Amino acid sequence: METQFWWFYDVMAVAVVALSLYIGGRKGILKSAVTFVSCILGILLAVPMSSAVSESIYKTTIRDSNISKLDKSLIDVEISSYLGNSLENMGYNVIVNTEKIDEILSSDKDVDEQLYKYLNNINGKVVDNEVNFRTNLNECYSVVMKKLISEDMSKYAVATASRKIRDGGTDFGNLLKMIKTGEQRKEVAKIISDDYVADAYRNVIRLLVCLIVFVVVFIIGLLTAKSLTGGQRESYESTGSHIAGGVCGIFSGAGILFMIAVILRLYSVIGNNEMLFFSNKAIDKTFIFRYAYNIASNL
Repeated sequence: METQFWWFYDVMAVAVVALSLYIGGRKGILKSAVTFVSCILGILLAVPMSSAVSESIYKTTIRDSNISKLDKSLIDVEISSYLGNSLENMGYNVIVNTEKIDEILSSDKDVDEQLYKYLNNINGKVVDNEVNFRTNLNECYSVVMKKLISEDMSKYAVATASRKIRDGGTDFGNLLKMIKTGEQRKEVAKIISDDYVADAYRNVIRLLVCLIVFVVVFIIGLLTAKSLTGGQRESYESTGSHIAGGVCGIFSGAGILFMIAVILRLYSVIGNNEMLFFSNKAIDKTFIFRYAYNIASNL
């Protein structure tokens, strides 16, 4: 059901480009060229600028707040219970002793290796090969992370942190040890904020800045086009001017379509893809709009 409206995005894409073609052809080459240049300039300024300032904005406006919230939420966390429940839901048909989990998290040995040995010994049989186990364990860890931060972080931040852990790019076992001791709570909050959820907030900031810069430059371009032509009537333009204006309008429409994709991407990450009409799965089925959306997603 959530992909049934995929066609809407392609219809919208065609409509935007067609409307830009019509308006560009009607305006003629001069106005359309200025509009086209403003689109290109807006994108060329917006993309690098958004990347350059996102880190600074995150550190000055969001990071400290996230650390403070996480620091408070980690007080008296029953991390062994969280981990034990997740291990029991891995599909290995085991019942976990939280005291054993306490022992594992309190030792100096590698957490992943100890958990693998422990689960193999519960029923006296090997639960899985080590490669598959580590993949499943990362999924288990991602569930633990969701429990730790879901009340304080945005849905997109939670999803980003979970994906990082599932991909196996973090040492979450060591982080569990730090949470278990309770003595480095502030440091744990900083690690989660910087290594697990920061990308999500930087991405949102990047999209917002990109959109704002483009809109400002585009509006300036429209005002410039109007001032350059003064009161000249569009009907006095030559046929060649109207044709060239239409061509410029096509490219302007592509630039506008890209910004629409940025808006939808921003809506998607803020809403965590739960809205039917703004589902990434629906966009993936499109023939045209997905290209603009993929570029916006890669920002």
